[in-house]
Amino acid sequence: MPANSRKTDPSSQPTFVFKGTVQELKSATMKEVPISARTIVVSVDQVLEAPKNLAKLGGHKITVQLSGKQKARVGQEMIFYTQGWIFGHSIAVQSLNEEPIMQSKAHAALLSRGGDPVAHKRSREVQERFDSADMVVSGKVTTIRLLADEIEQSKAGTTPSRPVSEHSPHWREAVIEIDEVHKGKHTKKNVVIRFPASTDVRWYKAPKFEAGHQGYFMLHKTPIAKATAPRNAKGKAATPAAVEEVYTALHPLDFQPYSQPGGVRQIIETKKA
Repeated sequence: MPANSRKTDPSSQPTFVFKGTVQELKSATMKEVPISARTIVVSVDQVLEAPKNLAKLGGHKITVQLSGKQKARVGQEMIFYTQGWIFGHSIAVQSLNEEPIMQSKAHAALLSRGGDPVAHKRSREVQERFDSADMVVSGKVTTIRLLADEIEQSKAGTTPSRPVSEHSPHWREAVIEIDEVHKGKHTKKNVVIRFPASTDVRWYKAPKFEAGHQGYFMLHKTPIAKATAPRNAKGKAATPAAVEEVYTALHPLDFQPYSQPGGVRQIIETKKA
């Protein structure tokens, strides 16, 4: 796969990586798949990275929708970088990239590393989050607080500048007492990060910090609209809400407790070695 950009787009990252052999062209393993010149049947020879539900697919035939970057032929061995597409009595995936097997160090290392494909997937994703983070720190959450705008609204008895929807994040701030800065520059002893307290489907996977949480925090600068803005007589915002840039840790992998081995800890230790 091409090198990741600094800010990783999750939709462009593979979730299921495997070595496979092309069995049929313009075909599929189940009727739900719209067959085209790009759909092929592939036997999964070796699972390299996978979520738990796909980790045992070795030896099975699945449908792959090619990315269009490569032409495939029956009998060809390739490494497929894919995302899930259609699930039924079989599985269909969409390929982001395909690489014909070559006698290269990169392919040799990938195919010979062994181990757990679920763990390999997680390690890559943690590395991507680390690479895209603006700052990585280790430390302890000392305080959880409401946003200053919300406190002012509560004291003044005013209404929010925007309607509250079921998807509202209910932003909170966590104050982290820093033990060490591992990436980026920060001279203060504390850093404030914003996180959603909401458990709505849009936000439930984001870390929900509590005072006392200790570990590694991968922080990303995120533009967020301020909670307050002047309102007219009809209750609508008279001017657009100002946008401020804050630190967030919204991905499930953006926080790792000290007690958890590997992951961020391993990346940091490797960099120090």
